[in-house]
Amino acid sequence: MSDIFEEVDESLRQDKIETIWKRYRLFVYGGAALLIGAVALNEFVLHPHFAEVRAERAKAFEQATTQLADGDYTDAEAGFRELVSEESSLSPLAANFLAQTLYEGSGDAAGATEVLATSGKADGTPFERAALLKAAYAKADTVSLAELETLLGDLKEEESGLGALARELIAAKAYAEGDPARARTAYNRLKFDAAAPQGVVRRAEIALAAIPIPEETAIETPAEAAAPTEPSETTEETGQ
Repeated sequence: MSDIFEEVDESLRQDKIETIWKRYRLFVYGGAALLIGAVALNEFVLHPHFAEVRAERAKAFEQATTQLADGDYTDAEAGFRELVSEESSLSPLAANFLAQTLYEGSGDAAGATEVLATSGKADGTPFERAALLKAAYAKADTVSLAELETLLGDLKEEESGLGALARELIAAKAYAEGDPARARTAYNRLKFDAAAPQGVVRRAEIALAAIPIPEETAIETPAEAAAPTEPSETTEETGQ
């Protein structure tokens, strides 16, 4: 599970870079220097209080991540919980780390899943979408395929690394529920999905090699369909 979460985080980093580039590239082309100057003026001159609050949150986040790395799970959990409760732009990222702290520190998978599910949004920030996907992985064994698709929402249609991971999870769940035809179709699409991370593509190839091809259903001709279904009676020959 931890390997999957690492792959989700890697896809998140790639997706976040792409999202930022798409959102701000026109400003970059039009005048990066002017934009940076305006942001600096707004942050440090017009609104010094907000800048100070953000700096304090960043410092608290850094401290919590250091505590997590050092194995100080109790203090790390307290720090991340406070950041999550503030409902700032840093909260979704803190929620991902809080779930990791709960899982690594005490093996609290249920608590970690609840944190991820609460903070996850299919149409939210990259960190919120990553949290939703991680929650879906954690719940995959205990929910139905329909419930899993509902949980993932529009994320499963997204043309991104996170979207590809969501589609892979659905393919695996379809096979687990006894629908190899749907699973093969989904894995075959992932194999040629330009947005899919290499790990997803490799696993799709492995799955396609392992999942048997369903037997084709025979198509009845009109004559076969009209034929009687009960066996005909045979006349026994009798000797004279």
